[in-house]
Amino acid sequence: HISKIMKRIVLCLLLLVVGFSAAEARKYPFDMNHPYEVQMVRVANQGYKFIKVSGVAKSVDKAMDRAMQDAVAACVFTGVPGAPSVGAVPSLCGGTAAYEKHKEYFDDFLKKGEFMHYVKNVNSNYPSGENNIKVDGGRKVCIYVLVNYDALRKKLEEDKIIKSLNSYF
Repeated sequence: HISKIMKRIVLCLLLLVVGFSAAEARKYPFDMNHPYEVQMVRVANQGYKFIKVSGVAKSVDKAMDRAMQDAVAACVFTGVPGAPSVGAVPSLCGGTAAYEKHKEYFDDFLKKGEFMHYVKNVNSNYPSGENNIKVDGGRKVCIYVLVNYDALRKKLEEDKIIKSLNSYF
């Protein structure tokens, strides 16, 4: 009787390990060649940028992931255009050439989902109406996100991708 219980426990643990490793292996497609649809909305809490962003993918969930990835990528590579009431956000890396220079690093960061630690979807539910439309290739969604810009800068500094602000003084 005890051996049956032990077998079940081992089986449950094995399923948990497999489940966690499958979740960790999630992939996020990324390419530098599509335009980002991002715009600053307003100033958020210290260190955070409140951004309106669109993403396109085969499903709504994947389009939301793409939008969050694009918000982070825009902060890193291209900057985020301002709005009438709020200024633009400069890119952390000073341009898209940084992607080619550190391609392996950014492919890991963006394609394996590490960027998700620096962005939060702040919509209370799924986008609807004009914020979720059918397009060629799937769905185009528009969501609002918070990007932890200061933590993202710190990560890039610690990983020696960009110089720290202190190094200029």
